[in-house]
Amino acid sequence: MVSISFIIPSYNESKKILETINEITHAIQKINIKKYEIIVIDDNSTDNTFKILKNINIKNLIIYKNKKNLGFGGSIKKGFELAKNKKIFWIPGDNSHPHKEIEKILKDYKTNLDIVSTYYVNSNQRAFYRKVFTLIYTPILNWIFQLNLPYFNGISLINKKITDRIKIKTNSHCWQVELWVKAKYIKNFSYKFIPTILNDRIIGANAFKLKNSIKVLMNIVRLFFINLFMTIKLKFFN
Repeated sequence: MVSISFIIPSYNESKKILETINEITHAIQKINIKKYEIIVIDDNSTDNTFKILKNINIKNLIIYKNKKNLGFGGSIKKGFELAKNKKIFWIPGDNSHPHKEIEKILKDYKTNLDIVSTYYVNSNQRAFYRKVFTLIYTPILNWIFQLNLPYFNGISLINKKITDRIKIKTNSHCWQVELWVKAKYIKNFSYKFIPTILNDRIIGANAFKLKNSIKVLMNIVRLFFINLFMTIKLKFFN
């Protein structure tokens, strides 16, 4: 039986976290997944997120609160550490993904694919700055890292053997860029992208704050040199 650990990183999502969990449980029931756990990582929220989580009575729910704010990538990594099942499904706690879109990805949970990820087909409806950023961000990353991905940061279903093998260093929002860059050097690595719809949050999103943007830029520079080193190593020493 294929088992799944759902990881939900959450920071100040008191208004959205319960809805997020409900959408996931709806999808679990629809796909008829028997063995699962839902792990919510509260990234030391300053609102009532953790209090709300403690009062939720849902089967197989695990709540973990970071002792200090680790960042989006840091919370994802903590979820990877806690996950006990063969597959990992990560999804943010902002209720931007309806259960019908989650179900599209979960339909592949019994396959041997290493990653089933997503790209958004309604990007024209996203907040202006996020839309412009995505239009620039994705092709630049593809060019820098010699990849051909439709999107780098979509919610994903990942084999735990991949997260165990690839040690993510960054705590920033670009943790998944690091995952893709390092995964391309894994022999017989397999993946699939599914088009999906995002209910974008225009107000209150954390991804585009200046501090986070600087962290993302610094980690992309670091990944550039890692990728350069691996390329040279493969070319001259294998």
